[in-house]
Amino acid sequence: MKKILILSSVHPWNDSRIYHKEVLTLLRAGYQVDYYAIEGAHDVLPDEPYLTVTLLPRRGLEKRFLTWRYFLQEVKRKQPDVVHLHDPELLFLVPQIKKRTRAKIIFDMHEDFPSALKSKRIMGFSVPNVCINRIASVEKKRLAQVDAILFAEQYYKEHYADIAVHKEDVLNYPFLKAALDVDDKFDVTTLVYAGAIHEIRGFKEMLGVASMLRQRGYVFQMLIIGQVPERLRAWSADYMETHGLTGVVQLKGRMDLEALNGYYEKSDIGLALLHPEPNYLKSLPTKLFEYMSFGLPYVASDFPLWRELMMDSGSGIPVDIKDISGIADAIELLLNEQGMYLDYMENGRRAHMSRFNWENEADKLLETYQLLFERI
Repeated sequence: MKKILILSSVHPWNDSRIYHKEVLTLLRAGYQVDYYAIEGAHDVLPDEPYLTVTLLPRRGLEKRFLTWRYFLQEVKRKQPDVVHLHDPELLFLVPQIKKRTRAKIIFDMHEDFPSALKSKRIMGFSVPNVCINRIASVEKKRLAQVDAILFAEQYYKEHYADIAVHKEDVLNYPFLKAALDVDDKFDVTTLVYAGAIHEIRGFKEMLGVASMLRQRGYVFQMLIIGQVPERLRAWSADYMETHGLTGVVQLKGRMDLEALNGYYEKSDIGLALLHPEPNYLKSLPTKLFEYMSFGLPYVASDFPLWRELMMDSGSGIPVDIKDISGIADAIELLLNEQGMYLDYMENGRRAHMSRFNWENEADKLLETYQLLFERI
């Protein structure tokens, strides 16, 4: 039985892509998996044969070297057939991994890291372009030393055409959902967003839309699922109290995939109001495909790539995220035009069933592993 070591120094162990999709896919295919990732708040570990899950403390970057050192110790001790890395920072370990084992190395690219850095602030300051360029250069050098790269978005590979390793798109589509219980809905119309919470991901716009819909007399609830950063907690509490949104907008915190799916199933309209940041303009958010899988019409930022998906699938309405009134108008249209709502619901489901589901991507993941083992 082939042994796989899956490592993340950043992601929680129950991350949707890493655990629910990739780890479980590899287990079902007959591999032994030793999985190392970050502990959560209320961990109930799975009882799966041929799977060990090792929980790690969440550490700031200044102490992350302790996690990296532990990973290298475990690689040497376990001597796996494949080491599967999930964070850009772990690329720095590739030369040391190669010294300790003959394992094949896979890097799983979750985001366009250099582009993402352009939107990040460290200690209140933007990352200088000279630093971003240097990081991109080192990233390429280390990627050239791995055996395969998996891309969560199709466009990522455009930056790495000159790297001569096996590359595969393993897109972050949701699990195939063959049936829906359309009668099991919340008693009140429900708008839902799930994902990272940040100003550039539309947190303030969502509250603005909720306020406007309430002013227009609509009875509804808005569920925002994800960890609210400390800097936004006091602001959001004050905003909701001032605008009469207490009890209307519910901040649900981060939750596991099973719990999240329960909320999707009972909701009515999805939201994806991200800002035009470099890392978002070229990528399609997983939540759009999740909304389709649950038959949720949605309103989403009017980026060219997103608009193309919405027009092609007929599943959502593109909106200008700067126009709160226009976003409310789009939601109002879905609420009032039942025929349109049903068309968007059925179109999204059809696209999910035929194209945008994990089962298609799982085959590509397993084919990549098989290819590496044929080269051993």
